[in-house]
Amino acid sequence: MRKGMKVWGSMAAAAIILGGAYGINEVQGASAGTGTGTVQSQSQSKTLIGVEKAEALALKSAEGRVESIDFKERITGDYYKVEIRQANKEIDVRVDAYTGKILSVRTETDDDDDDYREYAAADSAQGSKMITAAKAAAAATASVQGKVTEIDLDEDDGRFIYEVEVRNGRTKTEVGVDAYTAKVLYTDVDSDDDSDDDDD
Repeated sequence: MRKGMKVWGSMAAAAIILGGAYGINEVQGASAGTGTGTVQSQSQSKTLIGVEKAEALALKSAEGRVESIDFKERITGDYYKVEIRQANKEIDVRVDAYTGKILSVRTETDDDDDDYREYAAADSAQGSKMITAAKAAAAATASVQGKVTEIDLDEDDGRFIYEVEVRNGRTKTEVGVDAYTAKVLYTDVDSDDDSDDDDD
């Protein structure tokens, strides 16, 4: 009787060991599969939509003249801040930098409408409308490699210029692009070791 019990005991122990090993392999396999999926998902979700798409999405929310686009890196989530000028209004549209979701649209009344009138006057004088901020960014990155982090429409001695900031590692380059011809007017390279802490 004891001999039989020993045989059954040995068989039971073997079954437990094999079952445990099988279970461990299953868990390891499942973990490996889940880990790979997570990495792929994170990799896919970390692709920036870019300034061109950010501008297009912002203009769907509010038509007007895009005066600036800023790429903002925040702990709560990166986004593009797009400032749009309308007659007597300034509109701030924030676009998620990865999903393209509109995060907020803020409108401020501006009684001083000089900028808007100057844009209209310049268009009339040139006989055409200004290029988009996205086209200015494309012209800048064709000249300088890197990621566009800021675009500002500025006027200098009656000439409208897009000032495009391009970052490549620690190097920051400001590229001046003609707002009508998309011609690169200048490049100003600056090695910047300090991270900017801009206000929202």
